Amino acid sequence: MTDNNNMEIDAQTGPRRRTPWNTVGGRVISLVSRKGGVGKTTSAVNIGAALALSGHNVLIVGTDPQCGVCRTLSQPTESPVSGLNDVFAGEGSLTDLAQPSALERLFFISPNINTLDEEELYLENMTLKADVFAAEVDRARNLYDTILIDCPPSLGPPTQAALLSSDSYLVPVQAEELCRGSVESLLNFVDTFRTRYFPEFAAAQIMPLALEGLFLTMANPQTRMGRHVAAKVDEEFGEWMFESGIPRNTRLSEMALKAKPTVIYDRRSKGSRAYFDLADELVNRYLAGGNEKETQGITPIEDLLKAHSQPTAKPTTEAQNEDRGGLDRFLSALGGSLPVSTQIPAYEEPVMPEMVSLDDLLAEEEDEAHSSSRKWNDWEDGFDADDPDSGHMLN
Repeated sequence: MTDNNNMEIDAQTGPRRRTPWNTVGGRVISLVSRKGGVGKTTSAVNIGAALALSGHNVLIVGTDPQCGVCRTLSQPTESPVSGLNDVFAGEGSLTDLAQPSALERLFFISPNINTLDEEELYLENMTLKADVFAAEVDRARNLYDTILIDCPPSLGPPTQAALLSSDSYLVPVQAEELCRGSVESLLNFVDTFRTRYFPEFAAAQIMPLALEGLFLTMANPQTRMGRHVAAKVDEEFGEWMFESGIPRNTRLSEMALKAKPTVIYDRRSKGSRAYFDLADELVNRYLAGGNEKETQGITPIEDLLKAHSQPTAKPTTEAQNEDRGGLDRFLSALGGSLPVSTQIPAYEEPVMPEMVSLDDLLAEEEDEAHSSSRKWNDWEDGFDADDPDSGHMLN
C-alpha cells in the first residue's frame, strides 16, 4: 500500500500531469460482454499490465461476484483484506482500499465475496448505490491514468453501474458463433442505456459512453469455424474491429495459476505479444481521434446497426482481392492467413440424421417381431417331414 499512498500524495501536492491519453483526468473503460468465458478478465488484467509497463498508473476494478481479478492478481494463499462492499460501507475510498499487484503501477480491487450473504449485499449495493460507485470511480481519475472495469457476463446491476461510471466500453468477441450472435444485442442495450441515463447529453447531441471497439479472443485460424466467425465479425463490425486480436494460447489460461498477468511471466508467448499490441492500438487509436464520431453528435451504434440490417452487395472481383485489413494481418501473424485470392468458405451446418421418436422405434420393433413370427409360422406350415428338401417356405 506504500506505493499507492505515495501516488496519492503526489497527486495532491502537485499539479496533475496530463495522462498518456493526453487528458487531464484518467480514462475509465469497461470490458463488457453478455456471454461468459470470452476473456473479459484475462483481457482486463493483461491490457492493464501492458499499459502499466508502458508507464500508465492503472487500476483494475473487478465487478464480477466471481472475483476473477482478485484470483488472478493476488497470491492463491492470500485473500484481499478489503473489497467493494467496504467502499459502499464507507470504510474507505476506492483508492484507499485498492490492492497493489506484483507489478508496479498496477492496482486492483474486486468484490471479495465468500458467502451468499456477501453476494446478496453486494448486488443490493450495486443496485441501490450505483451513484456511490460512480462517484468513487470518478475520484480515482485524479490518481490513475487508466481505470479498467471488468464486468460480469450479464447486463445486470454491476454492469450497469460500470457503464454509468465509464467514458467508453470495450467488447471482447470470442471466435465462436454464440458470442458473435450476442454482439448486436449488446450494442443495442448500451445504446438504450445511454439514452436513458444520459438524457442531457442526448439533448445536446453529444454521445457519452463511446464504443472503443471490438477485438477477437481465442481465435484459431486453423479451424473452419474460427475463420468463419472472424470473417463474419469483420464483415458486420469491421469499422470497429481492432487489428490486434488474441489467439487461443495455453499461456493465457495458465495466468490464474501464476497469479500474474501473462505479459509479465511469459512476455514471449503469442498471447502476451497480442495483448501488448492491443494495448498500443487502444491508446494510439484514441490519440488519433478514433472516437471522433462520438463527439460530433452522431450515434455510431445506430448507424452501425442500421447498416448491418441492410443487405450487403456482393463484392466485385477487385474487392475480393483487396487486403481485408486488420483481420488479414491478425491471421497472418498467427500463421493462418489464406491467400488473398482465396475466399473463406462459408460455414456449412453438419448434416444431422433424421430424428425418430421413441414411440416410432417401439412400433417398428413390434412390427418386425410380428413379421418374424408370421414368417416362422409360414415356414412351419410349409415344412414336409417326409421331404428332406422341403426346409423352405412353400408357395
